[in-house]
Amino acid sequence: MNSVAQERLESLSERFNSGTLHHGLLFRGDNLLFLEQSVGHLYRKILNIESNGLDHPDLFHLRPTGKARIITVEKTRSLLSQLHRSGHQSNRKVAIIHEVDRMRKEAANAFLKTLEEPPQGTYLFLLTTRPYSILPTIRSRTLMVRLEETSSQDKNQELENWIEHYSGWVELLLNRKKLKQDRVTPVFMAYGLMESLANLIKSTADDLTKEALSNLPEEVEDKEKDAFESGLRRGVRSKMLKEISDHTRNLITGSEGSSGMLEHHGLKLTRVIRKLESTSGLLEVNLKEDAALEDFFLSSLRIWSSK
Repeated sequence: MNSVAQERLESLSERFNSGTLHHGLLFRGDNLLFLEQSVGHLYRKILNIESNGLDHPDLFHLRPTGKARIITVEKTRSLLSQLHRSGHQSNRKVAIIHEVDRMRKEAANAFLKTLEEPPQGTYLFLLTTRPYSILPTIRSRTLMVRLEETSSQDKNQELENWIEHYSGWVELLLNRKKLKQDRVTPVFMAYGLMESLANLIKSTADDLTKEALSNLPEEVEDKEKDAFESGLRRGVRSKMLKEISDHTRNLITGSEGSSGMLEHHGLKLTRVIRKLESTSGLLEVNLKEDAALEDFFLSSLRIWSSK
């Protein structure tokens, strides 16, 4: 865990010790698995669980269900019923709502009253990578805590290699002289980049989910596991697309770009970034990945190669 995230969690731990910890904490970040692992330090403190312990009778989880990754009102009401019962080992309880942005409106409304007036000694941890997709009425009643994974140890060398090829493709499209001589090669390169990126997303997600699923508690239902796996895969893809977006900006505006690139290609950069952001958004609502990536690369090809 990086020092910033650790400091924030230690600060929350100190608030708990002093009796001033807010009962509703909204943990946000780009990596769902990192969020889940990080909040463990705090709930173990609250429930007096030994280091690395995952289970406790007064620790509750509410997870999305199925491939659509929805938190249903039925599951939400079941959790609330458990929270209003007496604790098993102490007067403290912790509920973790995983991917709280996946709550449907009915579930969010059912949850709202408990968030406003929780049972005494109850702490609600809301985890999300998309905080502004949560109902404002829920967001406004929580203390938002940003936990970002910034360790350079997690660099994906295969992605670095892919980005190098992607950069060469963009530079080729911006070279009017070479483009006039050969308009076919950039098209084949686009499809190659698309296919290799899709394979890279899949292989990276496969490795991550295999390890993560093996660490889930046994009582997690199959439909919840499906949703958990789907969420992790989307997280891997989202993180890679963000790195591509950042690199594309640096290629035109940063140290990687030659002088004058921003002046000549700034408008193209804006259009490509908007297209990438649009693609990311469509993938979040279950648009097929291969279709979305193809649309992005072909659109990028047209934008970069235009006059």
